[in-house]
Parts: sequence; C-alpha cells; structure tokens
Amino acid sequence: MAKLQKNTIDKKELLADIERIKKSKNALEIDAIMAKYEKGLAEMDRRNAKKAEAQTESKKPIVKKAEVKKAEAQDKPKTGRYNGKYEVYQAADGYAYRLKASNGKVLVTSEIYTTRDGILKAINTVKKNVEVGELRVFSDKKGKFKFKMLSSNRRVLLFSANYAKEASANRAAESFKKFALKADIVDVEIKDDDLASATKIKITSTEDKTGGKYEIEESDGEFSWDLKASNGEILVQMEGYTSKASLLGSIEKFKQYVEEGTFKSIKDKTGHYQYKLYTKSNRVVAVGESYKTKTSAISAANSVVSFYKLAEVVDLNQQAKAEAKKAEKKSSKK
Repeated sequence: MAKLQKNTIDKKELLADIERIKKSKNALEIDAIMAKYEKGLAEMDRRNAKKAEAQTESKKPIVKKAEVKKAEAQDKPKTGRYNGKYEVYQAADGYAYRLKASNGKVLVTSEIYTTRDGILKAINTVKKNVEVGELRVFSDKKGKFKFKMLSSNRRVLLFSANYAKEASANRAAESFKKFALKADIVDVEIKDDDLASATKIKITSTEDKTGGKYEIEESDGEFSWDLKASNGEILVQMEGYTSKASLLGSIEKFKQYVEEGTFKSIKDKTGHYQYKLYTKSNRVVAVGESYKTKTSAISAANSVVSFYKLAEVVDLNQQAKAEAKKAEKKSSKK
C-alpha cells in the first residue's frame, strides 16, 4: 500500500492503488485502501481553503483608520439626540409627563393622570394636534407669559411653563412645535432635590378656623385656585387645570394630602424659606410662598392646616358677573 507522509498524497502511489481497487473483488481490501487516504484528503481540503482565504484577503482594498471610523459613524443609527423627550413619571396621586427640548429645557408639564395609559393617550392626543391644533401665547393674572395648546375642536390640551417675557413664551411655543411630534417617550423617576435638607415642620395649630377661601378663577382657558387665610394672605396657589371639574377635584385631593401628608421647610437658592407639603411617599404636592424667615414659612404651613378644611369655594368669575349684573341694574334705575 502507498504510505502517507505528513498527511500528503503521492500521485504515483495513488494511481497504483486505484488500479488495485479496480482489480480487487475483496470489499475489505478496498475499504482499507480508501481509509488510508481520509486524513490526506482532509488535510488537502484545509490547505486549499486557507490558500483561498489568503488570496481573498490580498484582494481587499486597504482602508485607513479614519475611513473606518467614518463608515462606522454612518452605519450607526441616529439616537434621537434632536428629538427631545416626553418624560413620564409617577406624581403624587398618579402619573404626569413633561416635554423636554434637546437641550434639557422643560417646555410643558402635564396635569396628573390616574394611570400611565392615560398619560400615553394624552401624549398621543397632543401629537395628533400639533399640526391641526393651535398654540396661543397669553399672560396670566400674575403677569407671566405662557402658551396653551388648543385642539381642533377648541379644547385646551396643555399649558406651558411661565415666562417673564412674551418673546420667551413665543420662542418656547416654536420649540414645542419642533419637538412635540417626534419626541421619544421615556419613563423616569423624579426626586425632590430639597428632600435631603428639608426639616419637618411641627404643626401646632389644632383649631379649624373659618373665613378662609378657595378662590377659583378661569383665565384664557386655564383654571387656577388660591387658598387664602381670613386676612387675605395667600397660603397655596395651584394653576394649569384645563377644566373646572379637574380643578375642584384637585382641591379635594389637596385636603386629603393635608390630613395625611407632612410639611417640611426648605431654604431656596436665594436664601428665602418655603414650606413644602409631602405625601407619604415623599412626593411634593404643594409649595408655599417665599418668605424671608423660616419662622414665617412655618407659620404659613400652620395657617394651611387651620383654614383648609372649612374654607369656602368662591368662583371669582361668577362673582364678577354677579357684581357686573348688579351694577347694571343699579345704573338702569337711575
């Protein structure tokens, strides 16, 4: 039989073995001849494959590192860097979202929705109305400027943050149109930055006082309410509601938070003091006015506890209409 040297095959010996196979009638002998070539054939296949691979590599064009990086950058999917984002987060008694521009600036903060699905539906409604709805810039009762979004059927969908100048509100409205349609939706957890340094306020007020008022008002489609003490001092201000029903619901929720929550005092960046009302899960639901002293902030928190329960709800719009009608009747009699 032909011998295999280092798994290679000698051509002359191979031809001789082929002749032997042709003449042989013994199956065992034929199998033995064929078996000795298995390793040699496998080695030949391996060498041929390696040679072909080397030839292929030699034909590839030389690519510089800079060109490789450029190609990789082109192949990478766009990350949505310029898309902005809807940040969905858990609020005091449900869920809310805030729309951020690509630079991180907050353009819009939503009302509270009871479920996350409700938030997603609200965002979808906003996106649908970016083209067919209307953005309107206006000034509120405090002289601050903001924009609101109206749906195609004139329903108020959202309000923006406050701006000191009308031009700033107009720029924010343009940014909103740019980002609202394509912004990504992401879930985030928002923590109160002041919580670590906040100190618990000891509530000493035990008397439910009368004479307080929840003054509610509608201005250019936005509903707001103020809780005032009997002397007219503003204790709490809430705004940004799109309907009177949601506003009245928020007052009832506020009463519940006062009963179950915790007041804490914080010192802001200007050196002034405020109280914050926290839920059991340490979520902020109300922030007081800014005071020069910590004592004043503590006093305001105690006043909230004194007046919140028995305060009368007063609709300023209805009151104004009633007074105007009364004045008109009085003038007609003259």
